[in-house]
Amino acid sequence: MIPEANSLRTLLRYWADDALTFLRHDVPKIVLVLVSAFVLIRLLRLVTRKVVSLQARGSTPENRVQEVRTLVSVVTNIGISVILFVAALEILPMLGLNVGPLLASAGVAGLAIGFGAQTLVHDFINGFFILLDKQYEIGDNIQIAGVTGAVEEMTLRYTSLRGNDGTLHYVPNSQITIVSNTTRAS
Repeated sequence: MIPEANSLRTLLRYWADDALTFLRHDVPKIVLVLVSAFVLIRLLRLVTRKVVSLQARGSTPENRVQEVRTLVSVVTNIGISVILFVAALEILPMLGLNVGPLLASAGVAGLAIGFGAQTLVHDFINGFFILLDKQYEIGDNIQIAGVTGAVEEMTLRYTSLRGNDGTLHYVPNSQITIVSNTTRAS
């Protein structure tokens, strides 16, 4: 028998043993992690849908329901991201990948992205607290960032105001430091 053919058979036998071990031990774990992640995401969506439907059934105005929907969508997206990230961290070592260097690289990349997206993060944080504190609602006449008008839309990133002359102004929430709400003036 040729020595190369013998070493090839040995290599194939080792590869087959490794593949069977992977199929028996690691694939069921990977499937369990994926199914768990899927169930958690479905559960999160179910809970957030229930929150919106309970809010909609109450005696709250439609704009408050929209605010709750905005907050719920943020919570849902963050929750799904966290669930998928944890699932990936569980699966990667089963595939033989070392997650330590990957996490270090992600930390450095996250830091760089964080510095680049400071204004966007500031927009979202301000928007979250504007909605949470109910500083103004859709339809209110307000003055923010030197612009006066009626609130037409509120998101976590910006507020749109319709000025008295009909101009639609989009004000990033990071630019809002003082809110003057003339609708709620006593």
